Amino acid sequence: MKRRHPGHRPSVYSVRQWEVAERLVAGMPPAQAGGTAGIAPVRHAVNSIQASLGVLTVRSMCFRLLQQELLPAPGPYAALDLDPVTRTVWEGLRWDILDVDLVPALAANLRRPDGLLLSTGAVNSALDRLTETLRTTRHGLIRFGFAHGVLNAAQSTVPPVLDSVAAAPPGAGAWDPSPAHRRALALRASGRDVAACAMAEATTPHAITGRLSACRKLAGVRFQRALIHRALCDRVLLRPAGQGGADLPPEERAVWRHLPLDVPDAELPTAISSHTRLDITTVHRVMRALRIRHRDDCGAVYAGWKHGVLDEHAPTDLSCCRSATTHPSPAPRPADAPGHTGDRRGHGDGPPPANPTESTR
Repeated sequence: MKRRHPGHRPSVYSVRQWEVAERLVAGMPPAQAGGTAGIAPVRHAVNSIQASLGVLTVRSMCFRLLQQELLPAPGPYAALDLDPVTRTVWEGLRWDILDVDLVPALAANLRRPDGLLLSTGAVNSALDRLTETLRTTRHGLIRFGFAHGVLNAAQSTVPPVLDSVAAAPPGAGAWDPSPAHRRALALRASGRDVAACAMAEATTPHAITGRLSACRKLAGVRFQRALIHRALCDRVLLRPAGQGGADLPPEERAVWRHLPLDVPDAELPTAISSHTRLDITTVHRVMRALRIRHRDDCGAVYAGWKHGVLDEHAPTDLSCCRSATTHPSPAPRPADAPGHTGDRRGHGDGPPPANPTESTR
């Protein structure tokens, strides 16, 4: 339902959600949009609105609210005299890319008038000039973009090319985590540790751990390596564009192929050795090289899909550790499968907190 005039609020959202939506579209920082109630109600409201609109970021949420005329755009204002770089960067703000990956993605996909790629410094400078001139936030630039004719309802939130880890939009995939949970999966699949994920989401490590624990339960796995693999199998994470089969030594391919095994970190080298018949020293050497190259096991699992080493047929089940000649199908995923045990050390994931914080930025 569309918002036809100020003061008319369609019943699709609650009063709280409309208040948060209006404040964010107006350019208010999320930390202030909840007023005296704090950030938690904002996160819950944003999570619900994003899920209903099928987007993952506040920028794209603001774009969709204006695109669908659920909130009114100001103006029209006079067209601004913008250089091509500033205009293309401003247009790219609508793309539904994780905030932490936005500037690198813009730099990788946009070109200067002379055909050269933009630098991240040039992208940041253009965004800083816009936010300072218009006295707003980056997501607030969406509203001004509509007002000045830079953005319009015919545009899409889908970027033309995406080379970074991305979650599927809400509603897509075999299981349906919230937008906040999907962002945590994408951040973790990029090889960022829990602390880095929390920093990117402006939340706490406890909240990220809670989101990942909830996803493990939905996926029916116990450890984050297996979670990233299952999310790719079930298309909750978008599968990367294949780069062709990597020219790898057989032992590296064999170890990489078995990295998603859903076993504790301490048991992983032995499990891989048992299944591949490689000696344990070789397994340790290859695992160490993969972790250095791809940040950690989660990043290595995603890269394995990118390079064609991993696919939905890669072994994940514990039974593969019991026989070196057995190659089982992926583990079944009952709805109530346990997903709450683990080791906090190394590349594994700890048990969820007793009352996991489900922040919903």
